[in-house]
Amino acid sequence: MNSPIGANFQSANEAKEGFVENSQLDWESVYRANTSISQNGEAAYVLYDDTTKDNQLTARVTSNIHIDSHLKLDLGITHRQLHSKNFAQINDLLGADYHRDVDTFSETLNDVSSEVNKNNGDIFNYNYDLKGSNSEMYTQLNMHYNKVKLFASSKYSIVDYQRIGAFKNERFIDNSFGKSERVKFSNWSLKSGVSYTITGRHWVTANAAIINKAPVLQNIFINPRENNDIVPDLQSETITSTDVNYYLRMPKLTGRFTGFYTRFQNTTDINFFFVDSGVGSDFVQEVITDLDKLHLGTELGLEYQLSSAVKLSLVTSISKYVYASNPFVTINFDTAGANEDVIDVSGSKFLGQSAIKDYKLAQGPQKAIATGIEYRDPKYWWVSMTANYLANNYSNISTITRTQSFLIDPETQLRFSDATDENVQNLLRQQPLDDFYLLNMVGGKSWLKKGKYISVFASINNIFDTTFRTGGYEQSRNGNYGQLKEDNLSGSPSFAPKYWYGFGRTYFLNFAFSF
Repeated sequence: MNSPIGANFQSANEAKEGFVENSQLDWESVYRANTSISQNGEAAYVLYDDTTKDNQLTARVTSNIHIDSHLKLDLGITHRQLHSKNFAQINDLLGADYHRDVDTFSETLNDVSSEVNKNNGDIFNYNYDLKGSNSEMYTQLNMHYNKVKLFASSKYSIVDYQRIGAFKNERFIDNSFGKSERVKFSNWSLKSGVSYTITGRHWVTANAAIINKAPVLQNIFINPRENNDIVPDLQSETITSTDVNYYLRMPKLTGRFTGFYTRFQNTTDINFFFVDSGVGSDFVQEVITDLDKLHLGTELGLEYQLSSAVKLSLVTSISKYVYASNPFVTINFDTAGANEDVIDVSGSKFLGQSAIKDYKLAQGPQKAIATGIEYRDPKYWWVSMTANYLANNYSNISTITRTQSFLIDPETQLRFSDATDENVQNLLRQQPLDDFYLLNMVGGKSWLKKGKYISVFASINNIFDTTFRTGGYEQSRNGNYGQLKEDNLSGSPSFAPKYWYGFGRTYFLNFAFSF
């Protein structure tokens, strides 16, 4: 439909109908391609496994000291050691004699030190180990005086990461095999909390924390499948959090009200995709640094015992999850075997800040209301129904399209003439996912027969078979204004956002017999 030489709606419709009617992979065609004379025994297709084998050791020592009737001191040391093997392994050559282990775009070897032709069971494409260790020391003082309970805790941690390449990749001949630099972090964290009992039916709690933590292992190495490169100027993440809670426990009514605030600072993220950006086109590793996020909101939960058999419930959550900074974006790519101009001969391009502050995070519905009713019969059967309303859900945004490179025409290296602030804002406006309602029902029955316990439990979720999106993400392929605008004008964009959908009506039935 979006062919540059014009739309062919007949072929598009035939392709759609063919896929809907027969969506299974045509295995016979795959085998024919692999065994054709033109292939000369080389595989056009292979079935392979991306494999991760983790070995983890954890050792822990704890001590609990009762100082007096009011004070208790907890101490502990924990050490974790990780050795993670990561590689691709051929599962089935699908009729071929061998697979040639080269990068098809650059015609470079994935490992210059081994035989290029691979067989069933061989490791190919990438092969590396990740080693990590985490040592923590913590202390917590607990105090209890009449109506007041308090605690204060601290933690100190030392984290160490390293990559060990088993392949010498031709695209990164000097930086893929052997040990990388060691990446080390040392961090501290503080937490405290207080609980005050107003009466036996009313009490409040408050908690606060400042947590410094190392980035997760996935956000340390830029492209671990191919080289030892580490994200430059890595920082520890800082999390500042507080929450206040009010609890109610009456004869018929129980509930909790919570207000919370959490800010994540200096976080790092790495994404992989092919992009046609204003500075060039390539398969890139996008490194996002100095990224801040903000979570704040309120939650309410109530239960009311209408009678000895009937109970009503209400749960609500109204929150705000947003990006809280304009992070820096750098793209990385390989330059080996390039037959045309590369984005930058250094293999890296700094794109500056991405203007994503105040865009919504893809954290699920930011507004949720659930009401329920439950009936429990004295004859040991029960049934309940819950109605849910979920709203303000958003898909994840593309970061690279919010950088200045998005405005550059790759042909002229000048700003697109019609890329006004208003046009760009309209094109990049974040669209919420549709609000939706779900109705669920569960029930059960139990019997006691001659000392044997028999029970049955059944549930129906999404009774009305509602179609709803649970999340998604913007594709980053159209990384310049002109290409994204033209793709959207087609009405059926080739690189529209991708979405995930929830299940339709589902059933669950469980029988149990205990003796």
